[in-house]
Amino acid sequence: MTTTKTLAAASGAALLTLTACSGGSVVYDFTEPVMDPVQSVEFHVPAELVELSEDYGETRVFDSITVGSVEAEDPSRCAVEYRFEYADGGLDRVLAYIEATTNAGGSSEAERMARILTDREPDSIELSEDYTSAVVPLQCAVSPTDDENTASVNLTRIVDEDTDTFASAEIAAMQGGDLFVHEPEIDDDWQLDSNGNWIQ
Repeated sequence: MTTTKTLAAASGAALLTLTACSGGSVVYDFTEPVMDPVQSVEFHVPAELVELSEDYGETRVFDSITVGSVEAEDPSRCAVEYRFEYADGGLDRVLAYIEATTNAGGSSEAERMARILTDREPDSIELSEDYTSAVVPLQCAVSPTDDENTASVNLTRIVDEDTDTFASAEIAAMQGGDLFVHEPEIDDDWQLDSNGNWIQ
């Protein structure tokens, strides 16, 4: 897998990275940290970077992944719902990868999709039949800074018959529905300069 590194916000850059929406939602493009609690976060790689990184643009799986807080079946736990917006041909690329790779463990297509989409074992995941959403239970965070009890967000691509993470983040959920973003990372071939431009 491609090595990733934690992003540092470009100092002094005037970047419109978080677009406030109703209901405590934000749109996040991996250029500045999300400091405040939110109810929903839409993750996507900036269009500028997709254009600059032609390989990613041609092999990416998702346009965006949105993670929102939902009520857990167990009142002592938390849960998040993923909503997947696939790039053109993205879902077909994942299904072709699953079909082409060996599966010694005997997992079904849906089980392997659950692992790829959520980075978790599929036994507790509610995955939609069309692979556009998934509900994942998780242990509630004990504080906004708790980065141990998290759900993973991975904006992946299919490269050389393998999955590769181009951008990722961790989501912590607290009782009451507040979500906090931790450890946003992006492919280490790319970084922001002090003017907010993507460079290699």
